[in-house]
Parts: sequence; C-alpha cells; structure tokens
Amino acid sequence: MCEDPQLATADWWYTLRIPAQPWMISLIRSSLQLALQRHGRLDLADTACLLATELVTNGVVHAKSPVTVDLSCRSRTLRVDVHDSSPEAPARRSAGCDDESGRGLTLIDACATAWGVYPAAHGRGKAVWFTLC
Repeated sequence: MCEDPQLATADWWYTLRIPAQPWMISLIRSSLQLALQRHGRLDLADTACLLATELVTNGVVHAKSPVTVDLSCRSRTLRVDVHDSSPEAPARRSAGCDDESGRGLTLIDACATAWGVYPAAHGRGKAVWFTLC
C-alpha cells in the first residue's frame, strides 16, 4: 500500500532507490526508460531521463546521500520526485561556456512543465520534483 498521497492517486507509479554512488546514476536513466516504454510514454523519455539524471546527480554529489526517485503518471502528466537527505534547496548557478556543471536547474526550468522543492516528511531532507505533459 502506498503511503504518499501523490503516488496513491496516480494511474501508475514506481519508486527507485540508489545508494550515494555516482556510478549508480546510469541505472536511473535505464530504469526510467523501461518504465516509460512499458506505459507507452516514450515521447517523454529523453526529457524525463535528462532531468531526472540532473536531480539524482545533485543528490548524490551535493547531498552525498542515497536518493529515492518516485516516477508517477496521472491523467497523462508525468511527475518525477527526487528525494535526498539534505534539507538545503538547490540553488541556480551561472555556468560559463566552459563549465562542466551548474546547468541543472536551468535545464529543468527550460524543459519541465512545472517544478519545485518541498521538505521531506519528518524533516529528513527534501524532494525536488518536475512534471512533463
């Protein structure tokens, strides 16, 4: 039984957990791809995988914590919530042309239908979410 009200009302949902190991991040991309293929939403796969990978990377690299990804769909709207143990909200950075990082929130803002941040239950970290239609 699902305890999260957001997931409980979804047409379908998945929860993926990875340890704080950078080499595990690629598993999120392949898992999301398979889930979206299974539910006939390959039209969103490239964008969903890109944005989820950005958020998971932030959790693993900056929060240095295991990450949980909730993938859900309700009324053809895809939602991805990425949970980590840091209570600090992500901050947008200005990345120069040669910088190798600092573009994650800019990508999310440009590609997602909506996005935001909320504190995790019981004061243990936060979740950054986005939707795609």
